[in-house]
Amino acid sequence: MKYEENQVRLVFSQDVSYEVDGNRKSLKLTEDVCRDENIEVHVSVCRENGLKMRMTVRNVGSVPIVLRDMNYMRIYRTEDFSIRGTRLDECLVYRQGRHKNDIPSVFCPGVKDERLQDAAGGMLETGDKNAAGEAAVIHSDSLTMFHAEGMNLLFGFLTGRNSFVDCVIHAGRGEEAKEESALLEGELLKCGCCSIHVFLEPGKEFVGEELWICTGEKENELICAYAAKKAERYGARRREKAPSVFCTWYYYGLTVTYEDVAVNLAQIQEKKLPFDVFQVDEGWEITLGEWEPNQKFPKPMKEVAEEIKRAGMTAGIWTSPFIAHETASIWKRHPEWKLCDKEGNPCLFHMNDTVYHVFDITNPATYPYFTELYEKLTFDWGYTYHKLDFTRAAVIYENADFFDKTVSLPQAYYRAVAAIRKGMGEESYFLMCGGLYDPIIGLVDGQRMGADVLSMWQSNVNRDGKALPFTVKQNLLRYYMNQWWNNDPDALMVRRQPEMERGLRLTLGLLHDEEVKTAVVNQYIGGGLVCSTEPLETIEKDRLYQLKHILPVLEREVTVMNLFGEGRFPHLVDVLVKKKGWHTVVCINWDDEKEIPAELVLSEEVTEGRTAKKTEDAEEQPYLVAEFYSGTYRTDALPGQKVCLGTILPHASAVFKVAAYDRKMPYIVGSDAHYSMGGEVDVLKVENHNLIFEMNALFDTRSTYQILLPDGFVTEDKKKLVKISIEGAGKKQVVIPLKQESFYS
Repeated sequence: MKYEENQVRLVFSQDVSYEVDGNRKSLKLTEDVCRDENIEVHVSVCRENGLKMRMTVRNVGSVPIVLRDMNYMRIYRTEDFSIRGTRLDECLVYRQGRHKNDIPSVFCPGVKDERLQDAAGGMLETGDKNAAGEAAVIHSDSLTMFHAEGMNLLFGFLTGRNSFVDCVIHAGRGEEAKEESALLEGELLKCGCCSIHVFLEPGKEFVGEELWICTGEKENELICAYAAKKAERYGARRREKAPSVFCTWYYYGLTVTYEDVAVNLAQIQEKKLPFDVFQVDEGWEITLGEWEPNQKFPKPMKEVAEEIKRAGMTAGIWTSPFIAHETASIWKRHPEWKLCDKEGNPCLFHMNDTVYHVFDITNPATYPYFTELYEKLTFDWGYTYHKLDFTRAAVIYENADFFDKTVSLPQAYYRAVAAIRKGMGEESYFLMCGGLYDPIIGLVDGQRMGADVLSMWQSNVNRDGKALPFTVKQNLLRYYMNQWWNNDPDALMVRRQPEMERGLRLTLGLLHDEEVKTAVVNQYIGGGLVCSTEPLETIEKDRLYQLKHILPVLEREVTVMNLFGEGRFPHLVDVLVKKKGWHTVVCINWDDEKEIPAELVLSEEVTEGRTAKKTEDAEEQPYLVAEFYSGTYRTDALPGQKVCLGTILPHASAVFKVAAYDRKMPYIVGSDAHYSMGGEVDVLKVENHNLIFEMNALFDTRSTYQILLPDGFVTEDKKKLVKISIEGAGKKQVVIPLKQESFYS
């Protein structure tokens, strides 16, 4: 088969593999309908707006088969893949991963470097190193993009509830082999969906996923279009108002007690911290699978939920429904629900120095159990925010002997999660942490984007000695998923704590002041919910009130601006503040030693495509550019121009506000409050010779705003720049009398 569009050339073969009577067979596809003595394969092809393909396999034989793989595309020769004359080993590739702990990455298949190693590996639960080996073969999940100068080729699966999908890129041996062959011999690229051990009786059929192949010059437009199509297909549940969450895990861990909950509830009320949710994380339960409070929680969990609600927050709770300790009573009642391997041994899941047994989610008898559990937690106990963890455990065992071999694991995963959603009801907020992505679009409200965070930049047990940079990379390179749910960047911890408490590495706070900027920025550029964990009795005020920069949680649209840049970590992010219509741009300095300029180019992305707009006096539209931390600004920046407002220290970040500048309007050009520099302000206008400023302040502390007055107005003491200080929480209105400048001339 051949695909040619926009100077992209693909020549590929297709096949389906299966087993019959224990023998592996393969049917190569040469037409839209192909068959042998056992199977018939239909390939639907649509050549509108790119190429869309989908396979359906029917068992037309007289005996059962095991469907293994549907391979939509195999490319074997270098000359059969080119983008504007660029070979596969010379392209840049944007790779995703099936699990949150995988590291999305941009890499070149012909160059063995750090980016390639990232693409081949992942992180463990605490961000620890997970060896990637020689990185000869890279697996990508439902979205893969190939980039050559001026053109992009996207492979995106528009569906994902029936099969595991995969794009396999055979990467190079390294720079030393580039002259001979940067690619391994044999298959170069395989893009297909895999249905492992799906049992098909005679007359039954299995429908694969729909693959979309498209091209375009602007990578973010392609990615956005792909995400939007998938969101519409599955009825994504993304909430415009993402929650702010206080979570107990990232300080208290498994040591959490009722007293810890009570102390922090009191502190939240005393300090008037504007969290929407108080979430009790792991450590409250007897054990996984025994979902009743342990001795550290002497009160019934229903009473704990009531205390949280009386404090003005939604009650949240952590669970992990697909694994249970071997002592859990559920195994005594239903030993047949336990997932075992083909030798009859239980499949074991290791976590937090404990071994757990796994539920066989292909057994539909487990679904009422999941529904009843979440009915209890929600409607009996009162928890309407649910964080679910480790659900990937049910789908990672290749040698498992599943109860129902006629259902694929993504299908079973969807059905089990749907049973959970049924139990908690449609109104509850459902955050998934550590499970599959594709099958549950439309079921969950939030999804974790990466491995567990640590409050440190470096750690001797982490990948390449780094911690925070990798969790930021995971968060950023899954930015487009914000169209499917509220992305969860994991918790913010900015405490100063050089020594461990409670024997937990989680309690450490080793970020210096510049690194804290990037940790806080990570919540903002996540584009979704905001989460934090701190010991609220002891944290210093300057670190605690870093929350001002990210709360309230504003509706924002995130784009990675330098997706195919040269660096290992993306460093330039556009954040559109949707309510206000202006952009903020975040620039991160990943260098360990050098300062970098705090600069950005006013591209179409941040000037909203208005590069040709003229003002009434025929001048090109000027833009306001203000930098948050330095307090510097310009009002004369033009589209396409590079603007520099100081420098960024190693490991720090800069945040720019970019807005079309109208000399007749007042503008916030500096603030120590929200990163949006005014997105939280309700009213800012000049009316009847008065500057009127109104907002609902969320924090019981001082916040300042620098406001540039419109042309023709000054304060009574002849100033063009007005400083407004807000003290305490609550509704605020400030009215400042103004004079016309001509009055003083």
